Amino acid sequence: MVSCGRRRLMLALALLCVLVVLKLWLLAEPNPNASPVFVVTPRRGQGGRTHAASKELQTQTGMEVPPERLWHLDLKGGAPLVPFIEGMMSLAARAGATGVLLEWEDMFPFTSPLAELSAHNAYSLKDVARIMQAAKGAGLSVIHLVQSLGHMEYALKQQKWADLREGESPGEACPTNPGTARLVLEAVDQIMTAAPSPFLHIGADEVFTLGQCQRCRSKGVAPLQLYVDHVAQVARSAKARWDVKVLIWDDMLRHASSTLLHSLAGLVEPVVWAYGPDVTRMVPPYILRAYAAVFPRVWLAPAFKGATSPRSVMPNIARHAANTLAWVQEGQRMRRHAGLHVAGIIITGWSRYDHFAVLCELLPSSTPSLVLTMLTASRGFLTAATLRDTHTLLQCPPHVVLDPARDPQLWAARDCDFAGANLADLIHRYVTLRDNIKLVAREAEEVGAWFTPYNIRHNFSSPSRLREATRELPSLLSTLADLYAEVRAVLPQYHNPATVEEWIEQHLLPLNQTLSRFNRSFNALMKVKAWPRRPLGGKDPPPT
Repeated sequence: MVSCGRRRLMLALALLCVLVVLKLWLLAEPNPNASPVFVVTPRRGQGGRTHAASKELQTQTGMEVPPERLWHLDLKGGAPLVPFIEGMMSLAARAGATGVLLEWEDMFPFTSPLAELSAHNAYSLKDVARIMQAAKGAGLSVIHLVQSLGHMEYALKQQKWADLREGESPGEACPTNPGTARLVLEAVDQIMTAAPSPFLHIGADEVFTLGQCQRCRSKGVAPLQLYVDHVAQVARSAKARWDVKVLIWDDMLRHASSTLLHSLAGLVEPVVWAYGPDVTRMVPPYILRAYAAVFPRVWLAPAFKGATSPRSVMPNIARHAANTLAWVQEGQRMRRHAGLHVAGIIITGWSRYDHFAVLCELLPSSTPSLVLTMLTASRGFLTAATLRDTHTLLQCPPHVVLDPARDPQLWAARDCDFAGANLADLIHRYVTLRDNIKLVAREAEEVGAWFTPYNIRHNFSSPSRLREATRELPSLLSTLADLYAEVRAVLPQYHNPATVEEWIEQHLLPLNQTLSRFNRSFNALMKVKAWPRRPLGGKDPPPT
């Protein structure tokens, strides 16, 4: 028998050993290849390591990551100025990008017979050449994206091409109308002539109305068959004309039979997209297994912006980084277990949800998201080392801590020196002002009892209570005026005048309208010096 004293001594020694091991583990340098998580980095003043700025990156491209890694430049909303795009090409390459997916839409300078496709402020052919040269100079390959069936609003909204619509919506073209393929292939010809590339992405996603027009119904075949036939026709024509590899978004194929999938084998390469941290919920493994059995190459697509809310002004970088990591890991897993050959990963960055939607996140202020997601895709992990390299590429000063666990938008990066940091700071102040105005409006109209629509309608309130409810109004008006001036000074550094005016109208004008309405109502109520007997708004009821 071991004595009671010896038992206590042994327990104490065991506890001491556990504490020593735990301490050594906490002090150890994190393994960059460890299963990723958002590393919670200590804030300044709390001890521990912070991200040191350096010119050299601490991590290298991983061995099991997708060989091609592209970032998506969506030009159908908030198209940046060419000098900014030139800088972004180099930055993306430093983060591990090997290519760029260029979605021109109406910003390409089309000529007859497609001249009306171009926006009035489209890029010039000289601009196109500069963008292509910037990609080449950064070592990036280029894939042009030309929508071929869905999301063709920029053409179908116009009367000239209205007869190609599948139904009421100008978003989807009729797959059986010969004019649809002619329009798409003419657009491809003009883009490929100006900027040749060995790849072409023909979109074909989210075809919400399919097989509904009389022409399609008369064919007597299933809508998905019509879709596959059209995609095959466009792909064959493009390959014959330009000898390109053709990519399509995969969502319309997820419910296709094996026979339909095989009819596209050798013609297209699916780009499988899903924008949440759990990619298997949207794209179950059986879908990837089906693709692996048919297509020699498959691409994967997370997002770095434009994928959480159609009116978002700043990306949720923590979510996008987790989404990118999930796709990298799922690609590795399906390669081992299903023989899936992942040709590459395309990190999408949508500027609008579609042609008719308002702007979502602007590219310059979303630069931290692009850098972190691209580093995650190119390294194959998301650890403290990844964040330190993000810190380096964004040219952050030593005191800035990038911590997605506590700061999902990485607002801290607005103190860094990357191109777009001043816009990120401006948007941060816009969000703060917007939320403050919402709070004041809610307190006045929904919580308080003296500045409600009822009080305003009947000119019936207490002056002292009114002053209390609107005490922040002068400060909010002053802050908004300052923000107007700063937006007009900062946004033109990155965007054309039309984008500047659009952003102001979508974001600052509503705030101005809210504050102006409050101001008018306050002044009207304060003019009243005597108030009627109740009930308000009518004569006294007759005595009973």
